[in-house]
Amino acid sequence: MGFAYQLNDKTVLQAGFSIAFLNGGAYEYGTSKVAVNYGNLLVGSFTRGTTGTNQSSFGSWDVTQLPNPQATPFSTGLGTGTQINDFSKNDGYAPYSQQWNVNVQRRIPYDIFVSAAWVGNRVIHLPSQLNTPNQLNPSYFALGNNLGLSFANGSAQAAGYTLPYANFVTDFGGSATVGQSLTPFPQYSYVFNNFEGSGTTYYQSAQIAVEKRFTNGLSFLVGYTLSRLWDNTSSGFSSFTAAALNKYNQRPEWAVSGADEPNTFKGSGTYELPIGPGKTYFNNRRFTGQLLGGWQVSWILDYEAGQPLCGCNQGQIEENGDPYPGKSTSGPNVVLRPDRVSSVPLSTASYSRAKAYFTGKASVAQMFNPAGFALTSSQYVLGNAVRNYPELRGPGLYNESANVRKRFYFGERFTGILQVDYFNLFNRTQFYPPDANASDGTFGQVIAQGDQGNKPTNRQGQVGFRIEF
Repeated sequence: MGFAYQLNDKTVLQAGFSIAFLNGGAYEYGTSKVAVNYGNLLVGSFTRGTTGTNQSSFGSWDVTQLPNPQATPFSTGLGTGTQINDFSKNDGYAPYSQQWNVNVQRRIPYDIFVSAAWVGNRVIHLPSQLNTPNQLNPSYFALGNNLGLSFANGSAQAAGYTLPYANFVTDFGGSATVGQSLTPFPQYSYVFNNFEGSGTTYYQSAQIAVEKRFTNGLSFLVGYTLSRLWDNTSSGFSSFTAAALNKYNQRPEWAVSGADEPNTFKGSGTYELPIGPGKTYFNNRRFTGQLLGGWQVSWILDYEAGQPLCGCNQGQIEENGDPYPGKSTSGPNVVLRPDRVSSVPLSTASYSRAKAYFTGKASVAQMFNPAGFALTSSQYVLGNAVRNYPELRGPGLYNESANVRKRFYFGERFTGILQVDYFNLFNRTQFYPPDANASDGTFGQVIAQGDQGNKPTNRQGQVGFRIEF
């Protein structure tokens, strides 16, 4: 739904709201995830001996055809000792987006068009792993090293612990630990829910655009966005998103998004000098018009703030270690986070320090104070650091490209155009985010530089000449 209202002959007010259902839930990426993932435990199998050489063994292309495996019968012991998939009546909903905007558009003198807008977007039921069904409750961390005791060698029984069920050791072998036995479903190494939709994201921005239509040899379009993007998951695919550090306390998961760019400015334009044939000055095709006229300059500017140090750019604040020792390691990775030292302020230093480092003008490219975080004091402690910090960001994107054209007139029918293009005009260097592992001696330092993804490469130029007739 939306509306537009003309306040006067130069000003228009517009607003709108929409709901869009996205490709996800039980049909993530247009595929029935039940058919793909959830029938595996019941699928039968067979074994065919190999020849022991590089020659293929018997198959359907010869007299010995592949058999049709019989389905595995359903039983209460199905999948024990392995990873299984979970589904409940509270999952599988398709994610949807609530989008809204309010904007004012106005025409001002010199054929300039200005618009200012408030834009918002809220996505609900994003794929996530915030409530992994078989995560060990951190309240058991009080048991300390006892979590690693094994039922297979009898050390767990000697300490007074009992088997969760009779065949526990048979199913898990050396992984039959006290930690595994205390998980909600100890008979499974991991329980994966492909349909959990607890993820959400919230975006708000102020957007300003100024456009000048091509008049008097000049046209341009510039836009500035001041925005904020927060979420509790930064992936749209359940199989690849990280699990919550502690599903029993998900508050640290709600943080600035790894895709957040609070400030972006983009501009482009073209200017033809009012000199030469058909222009105000030296309007002739003789020597002065040919030499001084026919010049045109165009530019593209792109300035974007850096994104937070997060898993999406391999820079999430973390430390070495397994946050859940004494259990099976199956399932998505859970990053162990350090403790945040609140008395030490956080801020990412200017990346001019990194430039000084790589040009030999500084000894250390320290981007933020490593004392802002402390390693956890025990193996069985979860750090209180949140998923991302808006103060700690990777390098921004600064890129300028331009071209210059010169026209030459040969009689009435032929025109020659000489054009010079430059990309990354000022040869901006792009740096990797600082080392975000609190266990490293280089924590907080830029230890590498180079091109990343769509970041600009080194300055490149090209020259071309063509004749139009």
